[in-house]
Formats: sequence, structure tokens, C-alpha cells
Amino acid sequence: MSEDVGSVEVDAGSSGGDWRASLSDDIRNDPSLASIQDVNGLAKSFIHGQRMVGADKVVIPKDDASPDEFNEFYNRLGRPEKYEITRPDLPQGLEYNSEMEGEMLRIMHESGLSQKQAQNLYNGYMNYIGKGHQDMTVGREAQIAEWDRDIRRDFGAAYDERVSAAQRAAAEFGGDEFLGWLDETGLGDHPMFIKMFSKIGMGIMEDSADTSGRGNSFTLTPDAARQEIARLQRDPNFMEQYNDSEKDGHQEAIEKMQALFGFAYPEDV
Repeated sequence: MSEDVGSVEVDAGSSGGDWRASLSDDIRNDPSLASIQDVNGLAKSFIHGQRMVGADKVVIPKDDASPDEFNEFYNRLGRPEKYEITRPDLPQGLEYNSEMEGEMLRIMHESGLSQKQAQNLYNGYMNYIGKGHQDMTVGREAQIAEWDRDIRRDFGAAYDERVSAAQRAAAEFGGDEFLGWLDETGLGDHPMFIKMFSKIGMGIMEDSADTSGRGNSFTLTPDAARQEIARLQRDPNFMEQYNDSEKDGHQEAIEKMQALFGFAYPEDV
């Protein structure tokens, strides 16, 4: 039995022959027909295609379309009114910048991203920033360790005294703001800085040595002395010497702290 579909006669009941044989030459070998086994399959494909065309059809705007047309297009594709973003954890020392985050979300929304797309892009960017921060931190720590080895080699047994002198000079001449800047930039650990300020600090000690027979005593301002006390209290090696009477250098640590407290709080002496 044969049916007339349009102007092409096809064998609707045949299961053995090639149903494409009755098609015209210009469409018989079209790749889109390769998966269709018979006329019944062709009809199903046609019906499905017809159902896909209609009210739910989403037309891609042209490049010169208006902003309203693009907004309608993005909304129909699933762009939410507002993104609900989950912040991934950041490495220690790195904090979120709310202003940058808001601008990033604005651009993503303007570009029509869905909730999932926006979250994936946000995660990828923040993970990239976090990795860069970690790499920079590791690199900085390695650089500081290398600088410290160089300084120890150059100063030898006078390492502690010379570094302490550099820190005292920086505290006395620069103050808290300068010390904070040195810590933030890492320049306070640079060999050139330590060597230069250690000379300044040692010069202060020599110039201010008194004549009372106590040897190389030196004068510090109360602020500089308090800063030095705070620095030593953060130094685990010094505090171990200070607190443990069995440690080498315990008595020297006691005397050093007592002298600093005398400079820091002269009214109590």
C-alpha cells in the first residue's frame, strides 16, 4: 500500500526496503535523515519539530537589537533578577572586596548569565585570585628566608645585636607608621635596609654611651623603648630565654628587659 505525502510517493508499510528511494535526489542523502529508519520515524521527527516551534520559541537577538530585546532574551533563558552567590573560602590574609564583587555581579547580570553560570564564573575567578595570593606569599617567605641567610652570613656572631640595632633605629626615627609600612612591603627584611639601619642604630649606641662606667649603655625614647619591648615579647626565642632560667642567655634577657622598662617608664624607676 502506498501513501502520497506531499508530492512524493513513499512506501509507508515497507520495513525491508530503503524508504529514501522515493525521495528526490536533492534531499535523499541529507545527513539529517541518517538516523531515521522509516516513514514512521520521519513523521515523528516532523511532529516533534512542529511542537518546538511556537510560543516557547526563543529568538536570538541580532547584534544591533535594543537593550530591552536583549534583556527579554536573557530573562527567558533563565537569568535571575538577582544572583545568590556563595563565596568560596579564601586563603589566610586575603579578604573579599565588596566593591569589586558588586561590579563583577553587575557585569555578569548585564551579560545575561544564569545563576549557575554566574556562580561558576565567580568561583573560578576567586580561586584564581586565591592561588595567586598563595603563590605570592610562598615566594615572599622564600625570599625573606634567603635574605635572612645572607644577613646571618654577613653579620656572623653579631647578627642579633646588629638586627636589634636596626630595628631600634627604625622605631626611633620612623615611628609606628614607618614600621607598619616596612612590615607590609617586606622591605624591613631586606639586607640593604638592615645593614644601613644597623649602622645607624650602632652609631646611636656609641654616641649615647654614658660615662658612668656601665659600658655601652644607650638612651632610648620612651616610645622607642616600648616598641622594642613589644617586639621582644613577640620573639619566641627571646621569650624562651627570658622565661626559662635554664636557658643560655636567661640573665642577659632579664637585664635587657629591665633596662628597656627603665627607658620606657622612667617615672617608675
